[in-house]
Amino acid sequence: MAEIELFQRTAKDAAKDELKVLLDYGKRMEELPEYKDMALSTHNMTFRDARFGQLRSYHHKSLSVEDCQQEVIFRKNRQYQWLLAEAYEEFEDYVHKLYAYCGFNDVDFWPLSDYGSIRLSERNSLGFNWYIGQSHKKKGAPRSILVRFRQSFPLLQRHEVKNALGVNLALAIILVEELRHIVVHNGGKVKSKEAFIELVAKGAGFLNNGNVALENRELIEQFFGADKYENLIALLEIRVRPEWPIERYVCRFGILVNYLMSYGFLLYEVVKVHVKPAQA
Repeated sequence: MAEIELFQRTAKDAAKDELKVLLDYGKRMEELPEYKDMALSTHNMTFRDARFGQLRSYHHKSLSVEDCQQEVIFRKNRQYQWLLAEAYEEFEDYVHKLYAYCGFNDVDFWPLSDYGSIRLSERNSLGFNWYIGQSHKKKGAPRSILVRFRQSFPLLQRHEVKNALGVNLALAIILVEELRHIVVHNGGKVKSKEAFIELVAKGAGFLNNGNVALENRELIEQFFGADKYENLIALLEIRVRPEWPIERYVCRFGILVNYLMSYGFLLYEVVKVHVKPAQA
């Protein structure tokens, strides 16, 4: 997770430097009216025909300074999207390992169905790696694993609802899971933001007769763009108090990663208290 955060900070700094160069270039061009409408860069996209080897062009694009600035912003957002997807996958892998730890150290923690077709007498001879592999086979995982944790650790469920973050963590984790799905499978853009909001609320058990509570709706909506970008997952920084001389931002990517880290640590704390190592 630390590596992912470092990549995000590098992407942020790189985009900032690139935008500064473009801004300076744009100012110079304003002083030279004869170059005002000149493209900053042109691109010809080609491929080689597999039949005869000829080079074929399939797209051509010319970019102004403003176009290039937009490209930088969109590319940065796309990088943030993929880093969030990677962060969630790390979290999911962690959940499987933690569940394996619980089963390995407490043979009564897992329901019998999670053991598959093995004999009960074999359980004590199973290694930790077996438990990890079997955890990945659990039906409905990782959501079903989190349900099992809630059933076993009432304190977890309590902190999901009431915590210092002021957010329902069960809903937040489902949100990140579904955002990751859209990033990986649909280019980071939903077909309908409203349908996505209902999907997340339903997955967390918060869809009430087709209605989504305002606080839950606001939690989800803040990670989407505005106006024509309302269906785009937007994870870039938002400037707060622009009237201040010092620039301050809220990073939406950072908010989501914080949910994953906070929830992961909460899981660690409750498991540490209730599940003791077998050798002890």
